[in-house]
Amino acid sequence: MTTKEPTHDAPPETGSTDEPGRARILGLPWPWYAALAVIGLAAVYTGTLPDNIFGGLAISMIIGCGLFAIGDRTPALSAIGGGPLLCVFGPALAVYFGLVPDSFSTIIKDWFSGYGFVEILVASIIAGSILGMDRRFLIKAGGRFCAVIVIAFAVVVAIIGGIAAATGFGFRTAILEVTTPIMAGGISGGAIPLSQMYADAMGGSAEHYMSTIVPPIICANLLCICLASMYAALTRRRTQLFVGFNGHGQMLRIRATKEEVAAVTRKRPMTVSTLGTGLLFTGAIYLTGAMLEAAVPSIHLYAWVIVLTAALKLSSIVPAEVEESTTQWYEFVVKLWVPAALVGIGVSLIDIDKIAELASRPSFLAFTVATVLVTAVVAGTVGWLLKLYFVESSITAGLCMTDLGGSGDIATLGTTRRMHLLPFAQITSRLGGGMVLLAASGFLAFFYG
Repeated sequence: MTTKEPTHDAPPETGSTDEPGRARILGLPWPWYAALAVIGLAAVYTGTLPDNIFGGLAISMIIGCGLFAIGDRTPALSAIGGGPLLCVFGPALAVYFGLVPDSFSTIIKDWFSGYGFVEILVASIIAGSILGMDRRFLIKAGGRFCAVIVIAFAVVVAIIGGIAAATGFGFRTAILEVTTPIMAGGISGGAIPLSQMYADAMGGSAEHYMSTIVPPIICANLLCICLASMYAALTRRRTQLFVGFNGHGQMLRIRATKEEVAAVTRKRPMTVSTLGTGLLFTGAIYLTGAMLEAAVPSIHLYAWVIVLTAALKLSSIVPAEVEESTTQWYEFVVKLWVPAALVGIGVSLIDIDKIAELASRPSFLAFTVATVLVTAVVAGTVGWLLKLYFVESSITAGLCMTDLGGSGDIATLGTTRRMHLLPFAQITSRLGGGMVLLAASGFLAFFYG
């Protein structure tokens, strides 16, 4: 077993108990939390919730922390994913059935994506988790992981295409209308450029193709979260179906040396000063990535953040105390804000109408499910053959290849309690998504050239 990366995320402290009979939610005795919940819900239903980043964050934290605690404390829910699953689907269903005012949905969407909160979260997790790794682990795991993405994509296309051809569904239909959109990296990074590519190659409007390929993407994201909850329930029992099955949040199946163990041992306590340093350093990496994206728009901002942080880690030029501070800032963000982020994902990205639309087309639904399942199994198997743990490889190179990209990665990893693996998930979404778009251009040239 390796210890070359941070240990897997402890669940946010939303349901801790400091003394018998005294349940606490994010450090508060439950009666005090209940009072805050009443205040938050009163603001929602009276229409006085401020439409700004503080209003959205406050209500999302109140709802998220409560749902997280309920999900983890309820045996039936805990067995299928617990708090993270309830944080995503509780708000999504409340919006779908009209149990909350429309203003609530608008404010949550504005806060989560419109005001850029998700970018704070993603940049902080990427920077902190990479700088918290041992550099030798980064070298050993990076090449293996990229190989998993490439091999898995080729194998999945061959399997799904073969099944589609054999069943009469059609290789071209399955690959262009289901598998490629699902694996292309979400809506903004995948569906939008794909729809334009389809319009250019086949004629018609990009809007027409968007309406065709978005339902499988949304449904696949939902399935990824459900499968993530199954992995979470299975691995929380420390199940080992075979050697190398479950890494408990660790990626590489190579035993660590004493030096590598010492390299990730925290040397300083978390303080306001260290958190401030971590925030500043993360912000500097993010701003540098934004400038590079402006210069080279074809490479996504998060990809630049990964490349910059990895380069800093490999070069060993960042002082150890700054690396530790950045890692501590990431840990702070994960423990405090992940439940709130999952609420934002449930409201912003889980579109029940799109899922119902796909359910009315059974053959497309079947190939959507098959794409996600085959990708997860193939990615886990290829990763295992390359000395990665099956579960961790299946999640990061499989489920994160078929979810909605950045926000989908957060939902998937949050559900599996492996948020520190986000850099690998983002490599999948960005590098893998770019590879899929390149392959799509080749498919279009072959079929319509």
